Amino acid sequence: MVGEAYSRLQVMSEDEANRMIYEARLKAQRDEYSRIQGALREGIQEGIQKGREEKLRLVRNFKNLGIPIEQIAQATGLSIDEIAAL
Repeated sequence: MVGEAYSRLQVMSEDEANRMIYEARLKAQRDEYSRIQGALREGIQEGIQKGREEKLRLVRNFKNLGIPIEQIAQATGLSIDEIAAL
């Protein structure tokens, strides 16, 4: 860690042009990290939404097959009120 800090200090104390290049590269790295994290969060939310939609589709199919709401609730983890509302 000390070596890395010393290395960064050397870069920062060099001339203005090198410092600007270093800072631009550092900003690009941070921007890329931020973009990846945003995409990851978006992908997780999309997966959660698709899972929710699939669960509701299955509940509707179970209801259409005449399976009792209590059994559907037990199998899906949804409440009886949520299932009855579908």
